[in-house]
Amino acid sequence: MTFYSDANVSTKYLDPHIYTENARCTFQLDQSESAYLPNLRLTFVGVVSSGEIGYNELVGALGLIKNIRLLDGKTVLCSLNEAQFYTGFKNVNHTNEVNQSAESYQDCSGLGFTVNGQTNAIQKMASSFKANTATGTTNSATLDLRHVLPMLNSVSHLPTAVFENLNLQIEFDSVADNQLLNDKTITMNSLRPVLACDVINNPVVVDNLNKQLKNASWLEVEHDFFVIPQSVNDGGANDQSLEQPVNVQLNGFNNKHLDRILIVKEIADASKEQDTNATRGFGKFSSQCCYRQKLQFRVNGRNVLPREGIVGNNERLAHIVDAFGECSAYISSNQYGMDANLELADGRNLMGQLDYMGMYIGEDISNLQINYSRVGLNDTTNKRPTTDALNAHVYGEVRKQLVVGGPGQGYSITYL
Repeated sequence: MTFYSDANVSTKYLDPHIYTENARCTFQLDQSESAYLPNLRLTFVGVVSSGEIGYNELVGALGLIKNIRLLDGKTVLCSLNEAQFYTGFKNVNHTNEVNQSAESYQDCSGLGFTVNGQTNAIQKMASSFKANTATGTTNSATLDLRHVLPMLNSVSHLPTAVFENLNLQIEFDSVADNQLLNDKTITMNSLRPVLACDVINNPVVVDNLNKQLKNASWLEVEHDFFVIPQSVNDGGANDQSLEQPVNVQLNGFNNKHLDRILIVKEIADASKEQDTNATRGFGKFSSQCCYRQKLQFRVNGRNVLPREGIVGNNERLAHIVDAFGECSAYISSNQYGMDANLELADGRNLMGQLDYMGMYIGEDISNLQINYSRVGLNDTTNKRPTTDALNAHVYGEVRKQLVVGGPGQGYSITYL
């Protein structure tokens, strides 16, 4: 916008209107302002801890945010539920150089890999973002809300004449066992975040923008869920080469237009991603790889993919990259049982932790079924994703629109 860097715009920093440490906070946007630009930024996202310790290397300090929503009074404009697992994927959804040089500094993650000049092994970058015992020394993240609230990408501004009671609500997940930090014995208290927002000061500019704000559309990210149950023999001898089919029907996307779909497989027992007190690799927020997986989507009674659907490690990764763009992967990131310790530092803990599944659907949904299967192995180790119970988080992009009426006529938000 031509007015962005001139006197028409000023930046304001808002403290929470309501703040409950480790639980939730609410920001109330001042209605005395004419309009806000949509590039809202949440700063000081992080915790103060009882000892110096690194943040989870996949989600970083952003793992503190469990649910987030933008409202006008009680009307939800845009929201994201179970944000942590989606955040983990979006952190991976960059090229390695972008993660290494920029994004990891924003979210306090440990993503971004380099090659050790002495061992020739791939290893995470040397920078480490840690929580600490004082506000002045702990690292914190900054979140551009357009990354999690896509409505903000589709509107030119947020006029207070239309949205008369704008507020932002955030729910935190700061339980010690949630693996936000890399040691479960470390206690934590959330930092008090600050909302940075740009305000349009010139009423003439706001009036001109209001005349152009008639409608907007975007892809809302909605969440559904199903369980991949523990195998019959829990990794016993009779599980060897036994295929376990899981066929589910999801109702969360019915009567909506579904664009891209993403599945994140969380291990149900998060303690299996810990070595005594320390987090293994990316911990509970990772997406577990299983053995000989197959995935088929059935939309409105027919298979979307030919034959058995998505099979093979490279095929799963190809569908993800085709649908969502480049991802920062590493050797064994989506392969089961590949111990690449010589090629990858900490390879044993990182193997098979970034096995995301998904694709582009692009259809109106009246019935959505997921046909998934994995093959069991005789495995008596503590963590055995190919037979353990997994929680499958399903994120789908659905089309929504905002229609703004004339003066005094309000607005409506509907599914397309």
